Amino acid sequence: MNIFTKVFIQVFAFFTALFIFITLFSVLIFFITYDQDNKIFNKTTGNTNSANKIAVLKLNGPILENPPMFYDFGLLNKVNVIYTSQIKEILGHLEIEKINGLVVSINSPGGSVSATHTIYNLLKNFSKKNSIDIFFHTNELMASGAYWVALSGKKIYANYGSLIGSIGVKGPDWIYFDSPISISSGIIGQGVETKNGIKKFTNISGNSKDLFNSFRSPTNKERIDLQNITKNIYFDFVKDVEKNRKIEADIIINNIGAMIFDSKTAKENHLIDEIITLDEVIKKMAKHLSIKEYQIIEREYDNNNFIYDIFISNFKIQTNFNALEKIIDQNVCDFAKYGISTIFLNTRINSSC
Repeated sequence: MNIFTKVFIQVFAFFTALFIFITLFSVLIFFITYDQDNKIFNKTTGNTNSANKIAVLKLNGPILENPPMFYDFGLLNKVNVIYTSQIKEILGHLEIEKINGLVVSINSPGGSVSATHTIYNLLKNFSKKNSIDIFFHTNELMASGAYWVALSGKKIYANYGSLIGSIGVKGPDWIYFDSPISISSGIIGQGVETKNGIKKFTNISGNSKDLFNSFRSPTNKERIDLQNITKNIYFDFVKDVEKNRKIEADIIINNIGAMIFDSKTAKENHLIDEIITLDEVIKKMAKHLSIKEYQIIEREYDNNNFIYDIFISNFKIQTNFNALEKIIDQNVCDFAKYGISTIFLNTRINSSC
């Protein structure tokens, strides 16, 4: 028994010491490689000695207002969601960088009305305050709220084959069971049978407090009020398209509508300026600024610090990353189902919905 205890203690001490060594070594590597300037735009190409700077900002995913937990750990670097707080932070860094022009590459199906309008105003104000022109570009998808955000730029470009448009606003669906008699849950999901059977009592005060109750249809007044919400936001959307793209409101409402278009048709409808690649957009920005020598700064995440990722991130963060992904997925799904949005693909924006 004494021999076993002695061997156990020695083995335990060895692995404890090894773990402590790896942890301390990883922390040391982290601080050695840590960017003391905390620069968001940490990749530089082109003429690095030039004082002229063109920033390239790549945005992907639905547009939402606030990030969930773990934001401070940088986990959102791995998640394709565009948050207003991130955009505000990024624009603050760009003011420090003293850039000449900004190119935003966005691939998004849209997002919440509030977040979309906030980012639109943030970019508009940034451009006006700093006298910096913004060009927008999409490789694949610039729809709904993403297109609304792009209206803050001076020019809008797209890759061949990308999808642009969906100038519209969608309220949450009200799905109700018409005279249900039974509800069952099985392996394949929930089932409902209807024929004047099940009744539900909801204890509420205030007309329409039980909006989207699945056991009743909307009243005529509720239909009108809910439609007015989306109409008011829609007309603001149309107004911004009319002002920034010089397209008459009647054409937007009656001809373009909330349809999505391929890049060629989008150009014919004056929704974009040209069908070109992102690299060509950067060159156009340089020509627009009348600069020949310039450096391009981009936002790139550090994937080379593998020791830190393995021994620190895995212990401290990565174990929570799957849970974080589920939280974000659920937030996006719930928003797409129940929020007043500019997302045109609804729950199909996320395969888990």
